[in-house]
Amino acid sequence: YLPKNLTTFLDNWIATNSTDKMSTVPLTTNDRDEKFYRRLQRTYETVQAWDANETLLQNRRAELPWEYLRTGIHADLDGAVSEQYKDHSHLVTLQRLVRWFQKSMTWVNTPSCVDCNSSNCTLEKVRGPETDDEKINQANRVEVYRCGDCNSTNTTFPRYNNVARLRETKQGRCGEYANLFGLTCRAAGFETRYVLDVTDHVWTECYIPSLEEWVMADGCEGIINEPGMYEHGWGKKGLCYMISLGHDHIIDVTPRYTRSFMSDQLQ
Repeated sequence: YLPKNLTTFLDNWIATNSTDKMSTVPLTTNDRDEKFYRRLQRTYETVQAWDANETLLQNRRAELPWEYLRTGIHADLDGAVSEQYKDHSHLVTLQRLVRWFQKSMTWVNTPSCVDCNSSNCTLEKVRGPETDDEKINQANRVEVYRCGDCNSTNTTFPRYNNVARLRETKQGRCGEYANLFGLTCRAAGFETRYVLDVTDHVWTECYIPSLEEWVMADGCEGIINEPGMYEHGWGKKGLCYMISLGHDHIIDVTPRYTRSFMSDQLQ
C-alpha cells in the first residue's frame, strides 16, 4: 500500500519531523496512510541511531578490516575490484567493505531448535516483545517456532532493531543486514541512506564524492552499484516504490531501480 499522492505525503512527513526529534502527530486519519507513516518513522529512527552513539561508532570502526580495505589483501576475501571502479577510491573501498560485511554475517531463515538442535522447525506465530532483552533491543516482532522433532516451542527469533545488539548477534535477514551495514558504512566514513522497498526488501546507499551521486550497496548480496539487480537479476516483478532515508532528508529513488517507473502500474 502507498498513499495516493506519494510526493505530497513525503512533503507532509518531512514537514512534521525534525532531525533531532520525531513527531508523533498523525498526518492523516486514514488508517493505511498512518501505517505507512509509522513505517517511515521507524526507518528514520533506525538511520538516526547510526550516529547517535559515538562510542558505538568507534567500536564498530575498530572492527573494520582497514588493511584489506586499503590493499585488498585478505586470506579469505576477494581483493580484486571492478575495472570501472579503479579511478574512484571510495567505490573500491565500498566494494571491499560490502564483501567483508557479507562474509561476517549469518543469514537466518529458520533457527535451530534450542532444545534438541533440530533444523526441523516451522513458524508457529509472531508476537510482540516480552522479555527484557526483546524490549530493550527493540524486537517489535518476535518469531516463535515449533520443532517438528521434539515439539518444543521454546525457540524464538527476535527481529532486533537495536543496531548495538545486531553488532553482537551478526545475524538476521535483509532488515538486520541493512541496519548493521548502515552503521558499518557510517563507521567507515560514508554518508549513508537506508532504502525502503515497500514490497519486501531493504538495502543501503552510500554517497561517492568523485561521482557526486549515491550508489546502492546491498550487504545481503555483497554487491554495489547494480541498481538493476532487483528487477532483472532477481526477476522481481512486483517492484513498486523505493524510498531512501538519510539522516536529514528523504527522497523517492524509484527511477533508479525500476524501468517500470513511467508505466501505468506506478502512475
